[in-house]
Amino acid sequence: MVDPAGSAAPERTGALGDATDAVLSVEQVPPTDDGRQVVRVGGEIDMLTAPRLRDALTPVVAVPGSDVVLDLDAVTFLGSNGLGVLVELSQQAESVGTKFRLVCANRTVSRPLTLTGLDQVLDFHESFADLPPVGS
Repeated sequence: MVDPAGSAAPERTGALGDATDAVLSVEQVPPTDDGRQVVRVGGEIDMLTAPRLRDALTPVVAVPGSDVVLDLDAVTFLGSNGLGVLVELSQQAESVGTKFRLVCANRTVSRPLTLTGLDQVLDFHESFADLPPVGS
């Protein structure tokens, strides 16, 4: 795959559009029993990897009426570009009636969300147990 800067990035892409490289991993796991789509993200979300995160998740949040949970517990860095992508994805999801929820107990993620006030704007939860029922 070629990154937005035009340089080759070592990456593996699976059948579900999963992407893994040395810095960022995005894995769509099978839906939960109640129908939630869960996507696990790990590594660094910065100016270089944020576009890949956007590209991987845009088709997932574009499915009208779905319930998408982004598991960010394995994220080791969340920069301003990553925050911007999370806001974009949330807006895209809302425009088609998709629920877009973030789950993370990791301070690496919760701290920037809290400091910017995005924890009040995005549907953010510290654990899967804190999520509202599907459809609400």
